[in-house]
Amino acid sequence: MLDPKPLLILYGTETGNAEDLAERTHARAQELGIESRVENVFNFPAENLKDAERVAIVISTWGEGDPPDEATDFCESLWNDEVTGLDNLEYTICALGDTGYDDFCGCGRKIDEALARNGAKNILTRKECDVDFDEAYEEWADELFKLLAPAQ
Repeated sequence: MLDPKPLLILYGTETGNAEDLAERTHARAQELGIESRVENVFNFPAENLKDAERVAIVISTWGEGDPPDEATDFCESLWNDEVTGLDNLEYTICALGDTGYDDFCGCGRKIDEALARNGAKNILTRKECDVDFDEAYEEWADELFKLLAPAQ
């Protein structure tokens, strides 16, 4: 079990799926008594990750590995290493994509690589979800909450 810390749930979405999953994650955290909040990355500058302790990111990939339109600034800040010194940040990523594209879940993979490169600690391996994402998302959420609240 990990030490109790607030859980910041960030999402970036094109069609609303990542937002729905972020809200589901938040509801489950609340049921388990875990302090959490949900933010759209459109309203959350990547620089603010320096003030976070634990983050779960639910992010869609649009087209060939691109971020959703609303997540472009957030993602490019991370990918271009504009945000460094994330040694105090723990994170996990649930990436949504479509295996019909060559760069399946590319946005989530690139965020994962950028966070790790800049000092953040991955607490749970990135989950890559295809178009039918419910089962894969539930597996990721189950594993996450086993780490955060094992007595569930």
